[in-house]
Amino acid sequence: MGIFNRNPDKEYNYFLFFLIAIGVVLATAVYIFFASGDYVILKDAWIVFINLWWAILPVPIWLMYDRVWAEYRGNMTYGGKEYIYLQVIPPNDIEKSTKSMESVFTSMHTWSKPNFFETYCGWRVGQDKYSFEIIGDGENGARFIIKVPTIAQNLTESAIYAQYPEAEIRVIEDYAKDFPIDIPNKEWDLWGTVLIPLKEDCIPLRSYRDFKDDITGEAIDPMASLMEVISKLGKKEAIWIQIIISPQNEPEWVGPANKKIKEIMEEFIEESGGDLEGGFNVNMLPPGEQDVVKAIKNSLARVAFESTIRFIYFGEKGQGFNKVTGVAGAMGAIKQFNDNNLNSLVPDNRTKTFANYHFQAPRLQYRQRKIFNDFKSIDRAGIAHHLTAEELATIYHFPGMNVKSSALNRIEAKKSGAPNNLPFEENE
Repeated sequence: MGIFNRNPDKEYNYFLFFLIAIGVVLATAVYIFFASGDYVILKDAWIVFINLWWAILPVPIWLMYDRVWAEYRGNMTYGGKEYIYLQVIPPNDIEKSTKSMESVFTSMHTWSKPNFFETYCGWRVGQDKYSFEIIGDGENGARFIIKVPTIAQNLTESAIYAQYPEAEIRVIEDYAKDFPIDIPNKEWDLWGTVLIPLKEDCIPLRSYRDFKDDITGEAIDPMASLMEVISKLGKKEAIWIQIIISPQNEPEWVGPANKKIKEIMEEFIEESGGDLEGGFNVNMLPPGEQDVVKAIKNSLARVAFESTIRFIYFGEKGQGFNKVTGVAGAMGAIKQFNDNNLNSLVPDNRTKTFANYHFQAPRLQYRQRKIFNDFKSIDRAGIAHHLTAEELATIYHFPGMNVKSSALNRIEAKKSGAPNNLPFEENE
C-alpha cells in the first residue's frame, strides 16, 4: 500500500495526536506569553529560527525524503517483477518426513549480496520474494500454491521434485480472480491478521521433530487439523494462509541469537551467584531455559529467511461467514506450533481487522481491504521476522499419508519412467 494512499486508521491516530499536541503547545505558549509580561518573546523566537533554519529543517526534510525514496525503490524492485502461480499436488502416499520439506526450503536459500548502487539506486533493494500459500475453500478443498518470480520457476520446481518426485506441479491462473476484488462489501465479510512471534524471533517455534506420539513414538502431522477445518468450509467460505519468505544473510540473525544465549547464561549466573571460572555447561540451567538455549543453537545450524505470515478468512455474510469455524478453528490449528518455553505465533494488533472507539466503520473497512490487497500483492506491510528452514517446514509442508482429510487434493496414480526393456521400432 503506497504511502500516498489514504489510511483512515492512521488518520484517526494522527488526528488524536494532533489535537493533544496542539493543546499542549497552545497551553504552553499562552502561559509563557502572559507569564513573561514581555511580548518580545515572539520576536526572539523568530530571530532564532531565521538564524538556525539550516540546522532545523534538514532533519524533517531528510526523514520525508528517505521514506518516499525507500518505498519507491521497493516498488521498482518488486513491482516490476513478473510472478507465476505454481500449484503443487502431492502424491496420495507420501512416505517421507517433514525433513524433506526442510530440504526444499534450504535449496531455495539463494541469498546474494547487492552492491552499493543496487541498494541505493533502486536496482535491487532486496532478495527475491516467494509466497508459500495454503488456499482452502468449500469448492476446491485445500490447494498448495507457491507464487514465485518467473525466473525462479525452474529453481522451485527442481527443489520440490528432488524431494517429491511423484508430485505434480502445474502453472495456474491467479486464484484470487474467483472472488470479488472489493472484499469486504455488502455481500462478503473478512477477518484477517499478520502473525508475529510473541518473543524475540531468534527463539524458535515448536519443531516438527517434537510432534510425536508419547506411546507409539510415531510422528504426528500438525497439518491434519488445518485440513479438517478446511473440509468443513461452505462453498462461499475461504481460508487463505500465506508465508512470504526471502533469503536472509547469516550475520543479520546469528548475532542476536548468540546475544540471547549469552543473556540467558548471564542472568542465571547473576541469580545463582555463580561464576564462569570453571566454564559453563548448559545443563546447569533450569529445564525451561535449557530448552531455549538448545533450540536456539539448533536453529543456528540452519539457514534463515525473512518471513511474513498472514492469515485471512472471508465468506458471504450470514450463514456463509462463521468465525467459529473459519477463525477459531484455523487459529487453533496454528497454535500447535506454539511452545510456552520457546516461542509462539500471535495476531499482530497493527494488522488485525478490528477497530474500537471512533470512526469504526471506515477504519475497519480499510484494515480489511488492506490485508486482502496485501495478500494478493505479497506485500509485507513492513512486518517481518526470521524463520529457519526447519520452522518453515513445520508450518508449511505437504501432508503425509496418515492425513485422510477430504479437503486434500492428491494424485491417485503414480508416475514412473518407461521400462528399460520396452521394445521400440526404429524408423528407416
